[in-house]
Amino acid sequence: MLSNKHRIILLLLVWFTFGEINALPFFENKNQVETADKNLPDLENNFDNEPPYTEQQVRKAERLLNGLQGNINKIKILLKISDWYEASYNNPKTLEKAFQYAEQALWISQNIHSNIYSGKCYLQLSMVQELRNNNPMIETNARKAIEVLSKTNQTDDLGEAWVMLWSAKMRTDAPIEERLVPIFKAASLFEKSKNNQRSGDCYREISELYFSISDFHNALNALKKAIFFYKAANLKETDIYPISSRLNIIYETEKKSMDIIKLKNKTLLQQSRLKNEVFLRNSMIIFVFLLLIILGLLYKSFMFKKKTNKILKTQQNEINKKNSALQKMVVEKEWLLREIHHRIKNNLHMVVGLLASQTEFLTNEEAVQAINDSQNRIQAMSLIHQKLYQSESLSIIDMPSYIFELTEYLKDSFEIRNTIRIILHIDSFNLPLSHSIPIGLIFNEAVTNAIKYAFPDHKNGVITIALKAEENNKYTLIIQDNGIGLPPDFDPYNNPSLGIKLMHGLSADIDGKFLITSSNGTKITLEFIFNENNSN
Repeated sequence: MLSNKHRIILLLLVWFTFGEINALPFFENKNQVETADKNLPDLENNFDNEPPYTEQQVRKAERLLNGLQGNINKIKILLKISDWYEASYNNPKTLEKAFQYAEQALWISQNIHSNIYSGKCYLQLSMVQELRNNNPMIETNARKAIEVLSKTNQTDDLGEAWVMLWSAKMRTDAPIEERLVPIFKAASLFEKSKNNQRSGDCYREISELYFSISDFHNALNALKKAIFFYKAANLKETDIYPISSRLNIIYETEKKSMDIIKLKNKTLLQQSRLKNEVFLRNSMIIFVFLLLIILGLLYKSFMFKKKTNKILKTQQNEINKKNSALQKMVVEKEWLLREIHHRIKNNLHMVVGLLASQTEFLTNEEAVQAINDSQNRIQAMSLIHQKLYQSESLSIIDMPSYIFELTEYLKDSFEIRNTIRIILHIDSFNLPLSHSIPIGLIFNEAVTNAIKYAFPDHKNGVITIALKAEENNKYTLIIQDNGIGLPPDFDPYNNPSLGIKLMHGLSADIDGKFLITSSNGTKITLEFIFNENNSN
């Protein structure tokens, strides 16, 4: 019989030679139980550096689990299997498996009194519950992970546990103070462990939280810290550039906010001076009036009338000046709003250009297609801002013109002018920004899907688009093609496609009714009600 020391050495040799899963069943010792965390840091480092399981390794590990003894090695295998199911989920069943394996790993970790792996298990459970949209259990597991990992030296995992607590607060729309506390804790822990990229991620989210409450100063400082940590993590300039652009936006917003405050203070100061001048002027009139009483009622009446006329004239001049200043301010604000729309359009075009540049370095067709879809979505929003700053009105969009330009863009983008015919039936009406952007994005998704999937042979394709204004402020958007239609097993209400989820979400934003049917092709219908009195 081999001693325990020789067994461990032989186990490590076989582990590195034949792989973790093949070595475990052969050298399993029923008397081996690891009950303390003092020998775990090295195991932890190896565990974090190991690559994720492949599907073949997962299947093999599942077959071997029943023969493994409940120790650290089995916990590691259970967590890696759970992580694989979490990363590759496509239905509730895979998430349930990820949950069950993590629960089993937690049970073993608690039995051998391992704080490190108990914390890892609670963290894994919190991540799985996030994918299951179980918000209360996200926070519960995150807090348990924090409680256990605080007793260990696993700084990165403790930071991730605080991130999950922050995620739970964000998902439940907790007050801003409750959202800031956990993300600041996570940032501090990542700084301590010198995890620069995760520190940058945390400070970027802190910046967005401050920006959401118009605290531009703190938002600016947090974003500067994020950029500092990203550079320390040796991120590429192309990855940091969008964050730098965001930094410029916050800086400009803070500057404009300060300008508005200064303008208000200046106006209040002018009003105060005007009141003082009126008071002094009235005091002088009263004083003169008292002196003139001595000279006689007639003389007093004449002088009073003269002074009164002078006051009225002065006040009228002041009113005229104020009206002129207010008119000038209105013109300046309209110009600033037009400039904002122009800059947003330019920034969106810049993002489209960056995405186009990125595709030149990609070989994965799915990644290229995803970037192209993102370009089309951004272009749909960019057209909105372009039309706003080019039109006299800065708040409403001419829908026929917008739909026509978006259609022409998609024709050029997919090069379908000679293969697929698009027929438009668009009523003449205007919609505000709150409705035109969701409708434009839904239009882009529906037409893009029809172009990409409805006509495999790219021949004799017809896409009919109708946007009608009906009675009682009701509007209907119909996009129909004569293509191959939807697959028999297609479920429009439980579909993982980003495009389908996006169209459902955008329809809900405008309180619309969204429907997908398949008959001699695919038909997408959106019905919504827009009341101008409630447009704000």
